[in-house]
Amino acid sequence: MEFEFNWKNKEANFGLPAEKEIDGGTHFTIEIILRHRDKFIAVRRPKGYTGHQLPPKAENHPKGCLYFCHDLPRWGETLEKAVNRIVKNQIGVSVKDIRVVDFDMSTYPDKLHEGNKQWALLLFVYAEISKIPKTSKNVTEVVVFDKNSVPYDFGWWEKNEVKDFLNEND
Repeated sequence: MEFEFNWKNKEANFGLPAEKEIDGGTHFTIEIILRHRDKFIAVRRPKGYTGHQLPPKAENHPKGCLYFCHDLPRWGETLEKAVNRIVKNQIGVSVKDIRVVDFDMSTYPDKLHEGNKQWALLLFVYAEISKIPKTSKNVTEVVVFDKNSVPYDFGWWEKNEVKDFLNEND
């Protein structure tokens, strides 16, 4: 007999990839905290991530905010392939090793997503990269830091959030 699960309590039920967010839908994102040896790496992107909206505080940073790598996995990718693709596409370097460090499940709307309800699944991964990335058309600065010298101008994070995250997950 073939098993069939019936969703009666709004459990997670993922369908085929969609072109746009679906009200009441789910999206899965990977936040990739970059490491090289014993340092962390952030990149300044004046236009943010390709295909993503800019954070509200970007207006206060005309030269751009700092970001780690971040994007959506593609249909059928393994975690390793997704992380490698995202890092290579966004900063042009390869990944030597990855480690999952946290997973967040939250819902919104919030100020940025008014009128659209979503369930956001966010996987946090440390990625040891092969070398320090270089600047490019999309990356105007590469910032190397440690837990005691966290920069303040991240796009989607506050300085204290980055510092707390690194202290809790390192």
